[in-house]
Amino acid sequence: MPSSSQVTNVLDFLPAAEHAAIRNGNSSHDCTSGIQAAIDMAGRKVFVPAGVYPVRQLSLKSGIELCGEGNASELKAYDSSPSCEFMLATYVRDGGSSDPAGNMRNIHLHDLKLNGRVAEFGYQQYFYLLAVNATSDMTVERVTFYGFRGDGMYVGSGTLHNTERHNQRIVVRNCLFDGAVKDNRNGLSIIDCDHLTVEGCVFQNIGNAKLSHSVGGIDFEPDHNWSVYRDVTIAHCKFIDIDTVNTAGITFFNGHQAGDNIHDWLVSDCQFTNCYWGIDTATRAKAPADVADNLTVRNCHFLNSVRVDIAVNGLSGTQVSGCTFQRSPPGSGPGGDAIRLGSFAYRTSENAIDTIITGNTFIAIRPQMGAIGVLGANGLVCAGNVFVDIHGSCINFAEGNTPDNSREIEAVIISGNKIRRSANAAPGAAAMSFLSTSNQMRISRGHLVVERSIEYANDIEDDIRNIANGATIQLEGLR
Repeated sequence: MPSSSQVTNVLDFLPAAEHAAIRNGNSSHDCTSGIQAAIDMAGRKVFVPAGVYPVRQLSLKSGIELCGEGNASELKAYDSSPSCEFMLATYVRDGGSSDPAGNMRNIHLHDLKLNGRVAEFGYQQYFYLLAVNATSDMTVERVTFYGFRGDGMYVGSGTLHNTERHNQRIVVRNCLFDGAVKDNRNGLSIIDCDHLTVEGCVFQNIGNAKLSHSVGGIDFEPDHNWSVYRDVTIAHCKFIDIDTVNTAGITFFNGHQAGDNIHDWLVSDCQFTNCYWGIDTATRAKAPADVADNLTVRNCHFLNSVRVDIAVNGLSGTQVSGCTFQRSPPGSGPGGDAIRLGSFAYRTSENAIDTIITGNTFIAIRPQMGAIGVLGANGLVCAGNVFVDIHGSCINFAEGNTPDNSREIEAVIISGNKIRRSANAAPGAAAMSFLSTSNQMRISRGHLVVERSIEYANDIEDDIRNIANGATIQLEGLR
């Protein structure tokens, strides 16, 4: 136990007859009222000794430090009833206000395990282990979020749909988000947060075969045009086995950008292993004059994504640099691009705007379109990348009109890339080409003209085709 005399021990608020069972992990006592009393009466620090504590909802307060002895200190959902909807919470329902000046603040949670018991109780969308609303300056570190039924940690604008609340300066560090079984929603769900740091965390065993989208490790999904998520840093994290259909390591949704409220996201030095999508994105159709999203992905490793490693879709101002995209064994998987630019859904096109792809390595990808597949792009620099043993095309451009006539590919610079086979290239890499065209995401013998574009100084091995057989690609040059 911490040595400070100012520490409040939750066992002092629980029946002495239950202490042994709590320590042994077999107590059935509802510990909620005792622990809540400890939180309410504590001056600063509340200590949860090793043991398993069945609880319903516990409400936090400003200035509180709630800590334990790591995984040995476990708060466990008491039952499956609505009283266990939020295990730890700041404001819920319409608590707090839309002015962050009145936020709950200065909260530190660390060295605890929160167990939602999903394997016993099953999926429930709105059951969160930690619900954070109208909160500033919170640090969560070395917490294990285990078996969450909905989200592990929810950073929201309230738990009522039209409640406007804003969070500021939330840090999540060295935490484990383990879904236990893939019957949940998100490890970390962000609805509203200005300045978010997630570092050194592991997200694993998360998914839901019954849901088709917005499921995964970290999901950014604001609900309103007043929602905020900006200045986000996700660094040194691992995303492992997030592989049920349409799940993603990270999802950035930007359909509610209305000025300065949503922009600037950095994903750095992260590992994505066996994810259906590595990083997925979605937005409304944008123009170059709109506020830039500014997604930067650098020094990350993507291994064996089922579909696309990074889906840029309609984002603006994306930069991908220093990353490795790989399939092992070579050419494995059903076929998916490492990077996909632009999207087409519901008869509407979204063009990626001002994308920079530099200094990356693509190894043994078997793409659907290309290792870099371009459905729509206005402004693309693809330079200084290395493509090795690609089972198809390195860069593929889609051709043909879409019903809204808004898809475009122009202002493309392709320079200084290296395209080669390794000494032990698998047979599937024999069809490798640098550039190709596609229609309906299938390689075709198309004839594409790309305006305001140029391709030069690419180092292509002699036995690799520059342009796939039967296709012509004309880059008209910069004007």
